[in-house]
Amino acid sequence: MARPKKTVKAKEPVRIRFKELKNGNKSIYLDIYRDGKRTYEFLKLYIVPELDPASRALNEHNLALANKVKADRIIQLTNNEKGVTNSMLHSRMRLLDLIDLYKKWIDDNGKSMGSSAFSGLKKALIQFRGDGVTLKQADKDYCIAFTHFLRNDYKSRTKRPLAINSIASLTASLSATFNWAVRNDYLRENPFDRISSNDRVYHVESQRNYLEIDELKRLIATDCPTREHVKRAFLFSCYCGLRTSDIRALRWGQIHKDGEQWRVSVVMKKTDTPIYLPLSSQAMRWLPERGDASDDDKVFSLPTTSRVSIILGNWAKAAGVKKEITFHVSRHTFATLMLTLNVDLYTTSKLLGHKNIATTQIYAKIIDQKKDDAVNRVDEIFK
Repeated sequence: MARPKKTVKAKEPVRIRFKELKNGNKSIYLDIYRDGKRTYEFLKLYIVPELDPASRALNEHNLALANKVKADRIIQLTNNEKGVTNSMLHSRMRLLDLIDLYKKWIDDNGKSMGSSAFSGLKKALIQFRGDGVTLKQADKDYCIAFTHFLRNDYKSRTKRPLAINSIASLTASLSATFNWAVRNDYLRENPFDRISSNDRVYHVESQRNYLEIDELKRLIATDCPTREHVKRAFLFSCYCGLRTSDIRALRWGQIHKDGEQWRVSVVMKKTDTPIYLPLSSQAMRWLPERGDASDDDKVFSLPTTSRVSIILGNWAKAAGVKKEITFHVSRHTFATLMLTLNVDLYTTSKLLGHKNIATTQIYAKIIDQKKDDAVNRVDEIFK
């Protein structure tokens, strides 16, 4: 009697493996073997020592994610062998769904691009041609038409035309989404790469509104009716340079004394950059009374952004300051104040939490212009 043939289990082309790390964790990676070639893909997922229910739940979650990525990679290999590319499979995906996937990747990887950039982009795309546009339809002509729409026909909440830098930011966000899609096999190419420079919109160096010292003094001397916290928060920012988002999130536990020096430690919301700032006595002067507030209590109680802008405008008018004042003017004021006091560019950049010193150099140009104006006034006197 013939023996039944032994079934040979096909080897999986993709396997999950683990690498021991010095800290006791295990890094999860994929071992991919196809056509005699072996490659490895590290997933940035980890197995931690199971000391409690939370660590066990984390390990289960990370293993489930790893298995999902493994399944996706097997499908990709199979499709590639059959001549079916991922870009062909995803051509019917909605553009808005792709943006959501990119946003999730941004959030999962701790990148600095904020949620507001995506919500603004989606709102503009829906106003342009609705919410049903697919990746196949989002071609070069679509991108050119979208840019033209932003220039001429987009209706903002305030009914004002979009500024050049706003248009540049929206198209840059869309192009970044397409670049991510190419890297992850949703698209074969970024349609923006085929657009000539004449049809694209680029950022221009924006004007930095800031307060001169005498204007700052006038604001200090002027009451801010009914909203003392707005005045205090604005002036605190003038002396430390924190953005409004960081001021709103600031808690008492983040302000502490280091010897004789007061300091504030925050992770900047816009850039996800941790900074540890010294606080001058002028900055400390504008903190509200702490009273019995706990470390977790917020330092400032501020109304909505639009309401803050109205309050600042009325306050500036009452102080005789003719410039248009937004909360961000306080950060510009701090930057120009530091450079005016001959604080070097590198130190000023660190105090502002800039990732690129080129951003800080914009303020240096302002100071150079102020020096030029001062010298030229001498010429005017002796004409």
